[in-house]
Amino acid sequence: MARRPASSLRKSPTQDRAKHTVDAILRASAHILRTQGYEACTTNAVAKKAGVSIGSLYQYFPSKEALVTALAQAHADRGYALLVDWVREAGEKALSLEDTVRGYIRAMVALHGVDPALHRVLTEQVPRIGAGVKLVRQLSQRSAAMVRAWLESQASHFRADLDLDLATYMLVTSVEAVIFMVVLEAPKSLQGDRLVDEVSELVLRYLGVRRR
Repeated sequence: MARRPASSLRKSPTQDRAKHTVDAILRASAHILRTQGYEACTTNAVAKKAGVSIGSLYQYFPSKEALVTALAQAHADRGYALLVDWVREAGEKALSLEDTVRGYIRAMVALHGVDPALHRVLTEQVPRIGAGVKLVRQLSQRSAAMVRAWLESQASHFRADLDLDLATYMLVTSVEAVIFMVVLEAPKSLQGDRLVDEVSELVLRYLGVRRR
């Protein structure tokens, strides 16, 4: 039998007590990562913070890389859920392009603002982890596919020379990068509605959307 990578979850909890244990471990991991950094996030430190034995931790997570990967997966799943909600809401409410873009940007700003210190550590460390590279690629492809489908469905409203594949890459990477850096490093005065307005303007102008 092939050995499971040390950066993957050893087993999934099924009973309530096991789920509580895993949640406590992940909360402890997140706390140490955001307050002390990646190097301090050892399995022993996490177990102590979570109030569980090291043996209990190893039942589910074979390494700190597995802990970080699990946190990154949960964070990415929240981001993807926002994309799904964005597409559904835009369809159900027949939102204009401007309102659709603004709604998504606002949701992404809110997501990045929930725990920016943890987000920074995950962004810096996950790509360096064995399974992390694959995880980042898969999540990027999943999100990009949804953005690409939306762009294609609205293509008649965009500039004629827009390359949808290139536009997908440009929008996914640039929006993520700008929001990430502003939420982490910019003064509060540059965040909130002002940030939503500016990033939305960036996206709409790039797509060549004609304003009403």
